Amino acid sequence: MKAISIRTLLVLAILAVMFPLAARAAGAAGAVNPAFWKHEFRGEFPTVLANLKAGLEAKQFIISGEENLARGLENNKAIFGLDRWNTIGFKDATAIHFCSLVINQEVFNLNMDWSILCPFKVVAYTMRNRPGVVTVVTIRPTHLLAQDPHPRAREVGRRMEQRITEALLEGGGR
Repeated sequence: MKAISIRTLLVLAILAVMFPLAARAAGAAGAVNPAFWKHEFRGEFPTVLANLKAGLEAKQFIISGEENLARGLENNKAIFGLDRWNTIGFKDATAIHFCSLVINQEVFNLNMDWSILCPFKVVAYTMRNRPGVVTVVTIRPTHLLAQDPHPRAREVGRRMEQRITEALLEGGGR
């Protein structure tokens, strides 16, 4: 009887230690990715998309391209299989590519490797189970430039991110 009690206590002690670790791991899996800036707008997808582009242009960004990512996948669903091409239920997904002469000059003068940032990209998408909600996501320059050894890298990343997010928030929120 005593051995069962000790064994039971040992199992309970292990569970008590493991439960918070498992809960933390489960939370981390659903956690927000620090590399992404993400925001939700209310409205119809074409209107929000047009407003995002107008917001970027109003902040002196040049739109260099647009890709309908959803249509590209849908046009090739036979390759993936009719039951596998859209397993998460997205409806619309469009990428907008954009540049800024001022930002390009700043990052190029830090390190030419940062030329990879031009053009920047923002993706707007909707999910079938959330009509009227347009999610917008882009890479956070502050996250990317945080590890750059150049003494001005963090400040340049902060200014870039501020300018991009202001343009998106002002445009998408119209």
